[in-house]
Amino acid sequence: MTFPTVDSARLIRDGGIDAMAALDAVIFEAIEGLSPQEQQIIKRAFGEAMGGIIVNLINPAVRAFPELETNQSAWSAIAESRASIRANRSVRALLRTPSSNV
Repeated sequence: MTFPTVDSARLIRDGGIDAMAALDAVIFEAIEGLSPQEQQIIKRAFGEAMGGIIVNLINPAVRAFPELETNQSAWSAIAESRASIRANRSVRALLRTPSSNV
């Protein structure tokens, strides 16, 4: 994967971090009440998805633009910022949706 600009690479890195945080936030709720075997299957699927995000999106962006390398606190700040942006977009979309009287 090639990135034409540092801005495009940053957006992809940040989107990947956001996706990782979203998956991490729901994994324990998703496996609650499942048998240990079912929990392992779900955890493995989440791990594979998260690994794919790192390998296919985040790492290539950072390799292309090493200045995008992050530490844990920067990673957390990006995840919080992206989640806030996503939540605000959802609220705006709901406000634009005409309500039905069904």
